Amino acid sequence: MIIVDDTNFTEISLEDSVPPLIARSSPSQAPMPIQIKSEPMAGPLQLDVLHSLTPFHSDGRDVVTEASRDLLLGCIKYHERVHHVFFPSFEPPPGLKLVDLRNFPIDSLAYAFLASAISKTKDAYGFHDTINRDAVDEALMEIYDSLNWKKLGFQLYTQVYPDVVKDAKTNVRLRDFMGSDGHIWADRLISRIMEPAWTKAIQRMIVEGRLTEDGYNKEMNALFLKLHLLDPQSVIPAYQFLLNQRALPAVNLELATRNYLGGPLDTDKIQHELENAERKTSTPIHVSKLSLTYDLDIYYGVDVDEFVITECRNMGFWSGKRPDNRKVVKNKDKCLMM
Repeated sequence: MIIVDDTNFTEISLEDSVPPLIARSSPSQAPMPIQIKSEPMAGPLQLDVLHSLTPFHSDGRDVVTEASRDLLLGCIKYHERVHHVFFPSFEPPPGLKLVDLRNFPIDSLAYAFLASAISKTKDAYGFHDTINRDAVDEALMEIYDSLNWKKLGFQLYTQVYPDVVKDAKTNVRLRDFMGSDGHIWADRLISRIMEPAWTKAIQRMIVEGRLTEDGYNKEMNALFLKLHLLDPQSVIPAYQFLLNQRALPAVNLELATRNYLGGPLDTDKIQHELENAERKTSTPIHVSKLSLTYDLDIYYGVDVDEFVITECRNMGFWSGKRPDNRKVVKNKDKCLMM
């Protein structure tokens, strides 16, 4: 964000503050110094700190989107049908119980995501061949392109934002500004962007090529989200003010239409747990491993196989093939196992 005062300037580097509205030509481009207003110290909650809070890391990553995706992955891991099969040791984070999934097809996402991970993991038993990958990809893209995906993203994003976004120096979070005084901070924030010096600073950055129109809209929507969390009624006045600033690029209000979760979830994040589930051994319940009178059948990934031929089959993800997950241990080899 850009905070300007014509009489009192303190020069800092972008590396020492949150990322301002700057278009970088490459990740390695050195940050350009900006001048920001110094406000008298009067406690940890200051307008400058509030103004500077941003979800964007110095390398361009949206840390709130990353936290939102991690929370959604936690919802998948704790899903009742997949938890005991693939993630038995996973403990849900406290925020998981606050996620409202009533209008989201979490069953379809969980099954399709696990099926996709199975199909991409080249295991020794052939589980990857039991999945119809085209059917899985089609189902996932339908979810990722849906309105429900955006709605869930907005819910998760606004849930984690207040605690994830914080000032690096003071550790003050956005949540610290929320509550009974939230509307007051929202009014002060709007007053700040109405200052002529703020508009001039934006114009100068655009003219100098340090800020693109897309970058401007990205930051303004981050501002709208911050206002929404402080006081939802403050968003429209801020938007209308910026919309009427002829000297600035046209602003788009994407508060509830942006794709906060981004693209497809990364199956690599669950590969370790999946491989463990596929390597889990089982023997017929009526057979004793101590018996030396006959051969012993060992099966790998029995629960994974059952998941494929039930849930994946019902979703149309089963290829019709079964894994080669049976191993016969001869009598003479049993002593080596025990």
